[in-house]
Amino acid sequence: MDKEKPKKKNIKFFKFIYLLLFLSCILFCGAIYYLNVLPFKYFILVVTAAVFIIFLFALVLLNRRVKKFIKFFFSILAIIIMTGLFLVSKYSFNVKGVINDVTKKINYKTENYDVIVLDNSNYEDIKDLENKELGYLDNGSNGIKKAKSTLKKQVNTSNDDYDDVAKLSNDLLNKKIDAILVEETYKSILDEESDKFKSSTKVLYEFSVKIPEEKNSKKVDVTKEPFNVYISGIDTYGKITSVSRSDVNIIATVNPQSGHVLLTSVPRDYYVQLRGTTGLKDKLTHAGIYGVEKSVGTLEDLLNIKINYYLKVNFTSVVKIVDTLGGITIHSDYNFISQDGFKYVKGDNKVNGERALSFARERHSFNSGDIQRGKNQMYVIQGMADELMSFSSVTKFNSLLSDLDGTFETNISSDEISKLIKMQIDKNINWNIENNTLDGTGAKKATYTAKSTKAYVMEPDVASVASATTKIEKVMHEKN
Repeated sequence: MDKEKPKKKNIKFFKFIYLLLFLSCILFCGAIYYLNVLPFKYFILVVTAAVFIIFLFALVLLNRRVKKFIKFFFSILAIIIMTGLFLVSKYSFNVKGVINDVTKKINYKTENYDVIVLDNSNYEDIKDLENKELGYLDNGSNGIKKAKSTLKKQVNTSNDDYDDVAKLSNDLLNKKIDAILVEETYKSILDEESDKFKSSTKVLYEFSVKIPEEKNSKKVDVTKEPFNVYISGIDTYGKITSVSRSDVNIIATVNPQSGHVLLTSVPRDYYVQLRGTTGLKDKLTHAGIYGVEKSVGTLEDLLNIKINYYLKVNFTSVVKIVDTLGGITIHSDYNFISQDGFKYVKGDNKVNGERALSFARERHSFNSGDIQRGKNQMYVIQGMADELMSFSSVTKFNSLLSDLDGTFETNISSDEISKLIKMQIDKNINWNIENNTLDGTGAKKATYTAKSTKAYVMEPDVASVASATTKIEKVMHEKN
């Protein structure tokens, strides 16, 4: 009778181990299905393997005729398998969660506003501007309307509207008004265009407003149809939803059937008609101030193409991604030292995030200025792609996804990303990445943003634009 009790305990133990293993296999299959990155044929193999494990261990752990020491061995093996299945399941759920987070649709933009006064004024607090004269740039946007309303809750001012940021700044410098209200990107523009403005003014008050912005995609079957992705790199750190100048403007034309990717770089200072504006043209980079949809529309008009998706990154994004990858290798066409003091040699350079960013931003070291900068930006993208496709990046995948959260914005859905990953696993496409940079001629012209002053712009080379459109269309119509 006493001998029967240990036997019953052993039977219960083996049944318990088997139950846990069974549930672990179910959880594992569910996690892989939820992750949705394996082609169907590979998913079937995973399910088949799980069923095999379930039946094999059932034959051993639930069979009374199998010797106890064999069952104990299989129990230990089951615990090891369960641990592995649990870790993979947890990893799969985490990865899917991060993918959902980074691809969630963000239908708003953040505009950061500065109240600026003369540096030698007696104004030390926003309340000091009570009943004073405030000038603001009225570009007709919902942002400035909300900014005025938000500021009114803090202080009552006499407001003067301007349609020219240069005139607005001059009136402040000439003491015709007491303060100005501008989106902080305009302050950066004024600082760059006028040393006097930079040295003679100070920011008295800062605040942000959220503005609804519909960011629609022109969806296609990304595994069968070619598509264009606008890659925008804005010149700021911090929140990716913030509007700012778009210093990187690259169209990635992707043909999943031919495995061909064409990266077309458009110089930031390209003198173009911003979509929805009339009269003066503007620098392409200034389109970013009005939101990513403005940049997309402007580039569609310039190149006569349809842009399906966008991907927006900022300085923080580049540094984080490159560092998480453990650095990347970039090609340089020249020996040079960047404005940040980093040295680059002609040929391949192994760089960290900070050096990759400096490389992508440099233009003063080159005779062709922005044109070479555009090429360098594509070299950085190429370096990231090469590293991402390498075997070593697999071990960094979880860290990379975690770092991506909040560092980029896109209207590509998680389902579309899953389809692309499935396709790559299934076909193992060896992507052919080609670069093209638009050309132009430097000039000094008034812009839509600053009407009363002339700024450096690049007049588009008509032949270069036409050639770029032709190349994009060629890739779009390639067959396997």
